[in-house]
Amino acid sequence: MFERMLYVGIDWSSGWLDLAVLDGSGVLLLEHRIVYAAKADPVAAYLELLRPLSRTWRSASVTGIEEVGLPFARALAAAGLRVVHVDPTRAARHRAALGIPKSDRADARMLADLVRQGVYRTVVDSSPRAQALRVITHAHRAAVEDRMKAIHALRAALERAWPAAVAAWPSSRGGLSSPQALAVLRAAPGPRAADRLTRTELADLLREAGRTRRLRDEAERLHLAFSRPAMLSHPQVEEAEAVRTADLAETLAAAVARVQRLEARMADHYRRQRHHHLTAGIPGIGGILGAQLLAEIGDRPHERFANGRALAAYAGVSPVTWSSGTVTRVSLRRASSTLLRSTLHRAAFAWSRHSPGAAAYYRTRREAGDLHSTALRKLGRKLIMCLYHCVTTGVEYDDGRAFGYNPGPGAPTLARQPPLSEDEVARARDLLSLPGTSVASVARTLGVSPQTVGRHVLGRPRTSRSANRPSQGRGVPRTAGKTPALGQGGREVGGPRYARESPGH
Repeated sequence: MFERMLYVGIDWSSGWLDLAVLDGSGVLLLEHRIVYAAKADPVAAYLELLRPLSRTWRSASVTGIEEVGLPFARALAAAGLRVVHVDPTRAARHRAALGIPKSDRADARMLADLVRQGVYRTVVDSSPRAQALRVITHAHRAAVEDRMKAIHALRAALERAWPAAVAAWPSSRGGLSSPQALAVLRAAPGPRAADRLTRTELADLLREAGRTRRLRDEAERLHLAFSRPAMLSHPQVEEAEAVRTADLAETLAAAVARVQRLEARMADHYRRQRHHHLTAGIPGIGGILGAQLLAEIGDRPHERFANGRALAAYAGVSPVTWSSGTVTRVSLRRASSTLLRSTLHRAAFAWSRHSPGAAAYYRTRREAGDLHSTALRKLGRKLIMCLYHCVTTGVEYDDGRAFGYNPGPGAPTLARQPPLSEDEVARARDLLSLPGTSVASVARTLGVSPQTVGRHVLGRPRTSRSANRPSQGRGVPRTAGKTPALGQGGREVGGPRYARESPGH
């Protein structure tokens, strides 16, 4: 028995793992397969295999694995062994270059040899509290994706069978995932069932969904939308479509409730992070974005990354420069954390809307010819560099220091540029003074909307959509000052009725 370094490579699968042990000279000391079902404790079996190989086997062994997030790898690290990460892409290239056949035993021996050569990355785990936040944020992200899939499935089903329901709840009114839409769709999942709902029943459904203001107006709007002529299917087909719509509505309601629960848990974990006050102090970074940023970079970024540029490369916001002779090409960095990159994209957009320095930087990049995505990527790099500095030094975020300006008269502001310049406004007025010129034609000439011309050229006030609508429904004749009489079931007596024809009549 003598002291020597042990380099272990582990190739894992769902049912077993193969391991190979090499010494410092590359001599194979051990090859073994541990089957999970045959061992009550695979970690204890692994330690028993290493024990006879070296007297100081616990401190003199280095275990390399391609997936350090496995329970087996985490248990080895908790047992005091040194676990390192071998990049799967680099291992595959090494296998192809040497012509090594693809097998579990050969892969384990190749990983052990890579560890012996030092081709690995040291694993720096975050604190248990930061790891818990990462788990919760990933669960929340998955729940949001499931909610979006449920929304798309419900919208697709309604567009096939009942398009009026999609138009009844546009995005300006909360969309199909709003509590009011789900309450009505679960109570009346088909056009005939919705047409039978009275205003009182609609108001009750809206009240149960949490609406407290303008119940009668909203009930009247929905009643009018459901009473209009619609393309109806055969009653049996419509009943089957209603069953599917109700089921999709229940699925969407469960997905919405799941997102709300996970968001509350994520906010609780986020508030308990030691760097919470640093991310919360960045303009535009709220609870969700702040939790996702801290979850991806961890609470020990100064140990995981050598500097802020390394973290920016890991996030995929630093470009890759390729040079060959006199040719230089810059491309997007593909090998990166896709979760952190997508989070930075959204965080940079929010940052540019709330930070004067970020807004000025974004405008500068756009004026220089950068695309919207390119400007956001560059802004995301500045954000991750600022966040790395704040987390590693404990200094709170300061917008002036981040973008190099002093607060005062010359400091950048968040004031948005008007959609029309002074010259364009003067040109629009000259065009409108010509006979036969309409606001729509001037708007097409300037490349803006007619509403923009009306507000910024003609001085018309901004009005809401509901301001121009009759309070009792669009295009429905009513007697001024009189309340319509309601008959049995809450329907109007003598009110306008729409004749519907069933298929085959």
